[in-house]
Amino acid sequence: MSQRAFAQQALRRYRDEIVAVAQDLIRIPSRNTPPVGEEHTCQQYIAAYLRRAGLPADLYEPDQVPGLTTHPAYWPGRDYRDRPNVASTQIGRGGGRSLLLTGHVDTVVCVPAAWSALPFAAEIRAGRLYGLGAVDMKGALAAMLVLYKAVKELGLPLRGDLGFESVVDEEEGGVNSTIAGRLRDGSMDAAIIAETTDLKIYPAARGLLIPEFVFTSLKEDWLQAGTRTGPKADAIEQIGLALVHVKELVARRRTHPIHPLYACYPDPRPVEVTKVYAGGWGSETPILVPSQGYIQLIVQALPGEEHAEVLREVEEWLESVMLRHPDAFATRPEIRFSIRWMAPTAMDPAHPLVTILSDSVAQTTGARPEIAGAPYACDMFALHQIFDMPAVLFGPRGGGAHAGDEYVELASLFTFWESLLLFVMSWCGME
Repeated sequence: MSQRAFAQQALRRYRDEIVAVAQDLIRIPSRNTPPVGEEHTCQQYIAAYLRRAGLPADLYEPDQVPGLTTHPAYWPGRDYRDRPNVASTQIGRGGGRSLLLTGHVDTVVCVPAAWSALPFAAEIRAGRLYGLGAVDMKGALAAMLVLYKAVKELGLPLRGDLGFESVVDEEEGGVNSTIAGRLRDGSMDAAIIAETTDLKIYPAARGLLIPEFVFTSLKEDWLQAGTRTGPKADAIEQIGLALVHVKELVARRRTHPIHPLYACYPDPRPVEVTKVYAGGWGSETPILVPSQGYIQLIVQALPGEEHAEVLREVEEWLESVMLRHPDAFATRPEIRFSIRWMAPTAMDPAHPLVTILSDSVAQTTGARPEIAGAPYACDMFALHQIFDMPAVLFGPRGGGAHAGDEYVELASLFTFWESLLLFVMSWCGME
């Protein structure tokens, strides 16, 4: 039997289990709300699933890993009590390449008003599985988990070691748990990170700087309007001016060279306003002039850009706005960072990890997948840059991530599973 026929047969055997495990994971909330999170029950489910199959399953809290909290890349201020990673390894027969299947179990928070479906019901409608985390990334994580178990049950004689990992605290710029996994278990020859990619292969990911600007008022209360003399500052006016001039930061960012893996995007280096807040709203908030206001930006970066240069551009942009409007900026805005710098990263798209995975996808779909840079940031930079470990992003198609009515397409999830099984057999080697 050819490997393709074997993979198709295996998918028929496991497709219902893939869906069932994905639904189970979606029905267990695992929201990340820094500094804490609720991933514990989901991780216990995964560990129990592995152990029932006779596979090892280690649960460990990331900050208990020696060397994590003193590592230069550690981001402080997170609480990992009852937030364990799960790790498992099947030892190969020797002579093959090792592979890590890795993903995060945590999700963003949920805004119920944005959902027409119930976010934890795991409903299936028109070939789509809906739920918080369905595409980011519980659908793909479930598929990898079932595949990892299937390797044992099918008796695949892999030459290389195969690892499985489910980490916590990846959303909200966590990444500490990904670093902990490699400090604890060491590097492997390659990794597949199951982020959503529409079955494309992403050997690169954007970087991310998320500055939060705090604007402060010095103007009188509206009940005493016009009674104060001297310099004034109005947080609302400052917010308005900053928003008007954001397009200048956008234009400046677009002047830089474009990494080849991002040439396919009309806006390779987006700058976006994500949050604007001042004063509150509704009848429970008194009528008053806000003493402070806030803007949050997402400033995305491409491989090759450094933290210092991106931050400098943001600071120089704000300085230029202030210099042109001195009357409005009698108080200097503060810049804060509640989320770490997520470094942009890229590996060689001609690496065997990419080419062999591309071959596997082509066998399954009949067409070569697109190779590009991911239009988002993630924890892949930790594997690339801290541990010198080849890694790509590869996952199914879906929509609604970080929004409402999140879903994963089941047909795409099955294609992901079959392609990944073919890749595991080719990459690790078979006796």
